[in-house]
Formats: sequence, C-alpha cells, structure tokens
Amino acid sequence: MGHNSAPRGTNGHQKGTNVNMTRLAGIGARMAAARNERHFSQVKAAARLEISDKAYKNYETEKREMPLSVAVKFCEAFDVQLDWLVRGSRSMTTDKFTELAEQTIEAIFTEERERRLALTPSRAAKIGSYILRNCSEKGTTARDEVGPIFDMLEDK
Repeated sequence: MGHNSAPRGTNGHQKGTNVNMTRLAGIGARMAAARNERHFSQVKAAARLEISDKAYKNYETEKREMPLSVAVKFCEAFDVQLDWLVRGSRSMTTDKFTELAEQTIEAIFTEERERRLALTPSRAAKIGSYILRNCSEKGTTARDEVGPIFDMLEDK
C-alpha cells in the first residue's frame, strides 16, 4: 500500500511533469508514476493491459518480472518509451534527436569560430558525441554543454 502512495507525492499530479519521473529507481516506480500521472488505479491499469489485478500489482511492486509483451503494451497504453520504463533513461524521437544534432553542430562551429580555434574533424566529432550524450541524458541544450568543453580545451 505504501509503495503505491510514494510516486503520487513525487509526481505532484502535474500534467507533463516528466522531470521527477526520470529519476525513479525501478521499473515498478516508473510504472506507478506513469499510471498516477494519468490518474489510473492499479485495477484500471490492469484492465487496460488485459491482465489480472494481481499480476499488475506484482509487476509494479517488482515481486515478479514483467514479460516484454506486457512492457510493450504498457508503453503503448501509457505513452512512455520502453527505454525509459526499463532503464529510466529518456529517449528522444528521431525528430528531436535530429534537431539536437543540428544544434550541437552549430554550437561547436560557433564556439570554435568565437574562440578562434581550429578543431580537427575527429576532435569535433568526439566533442559532438559527448555533447549529444550529455544533452540527451541531462536534458540540457547544446549551448549549455559546449562552453565548458571549450573552456577545458583553452586551458591546455
């Protein structure tokens, strides 16, 4: 019982509040957060997934491992990505990733020009990869990430 009430407090019942949801520890906590965000009871969630209430509760309390087919169905029903449900990491849509890649390339070349540096293609690629990873994991922008990296390059 106490397990089901915890995510409600962290979620705050605010629509679209995914920031708190990305820091949840286990699959069960993420399931509860997604369910609570939509104001579903466990019984209603189980019905939506076409599984028994007991099975759903066992998955959410992590007493039983959820089959992949149920996890996929959960993601479709609650509009979350499988990567987030399983690992807790935020995944991006292809469009968002493409936009972030464009912003990263622009930020690197702008910073390189402003600081009058000359990066090799290999070094620019490594910096770009690092920036993309940080932005996708931390939710930051390319502009947030590029400055500190170039500060380190200038310190050498």
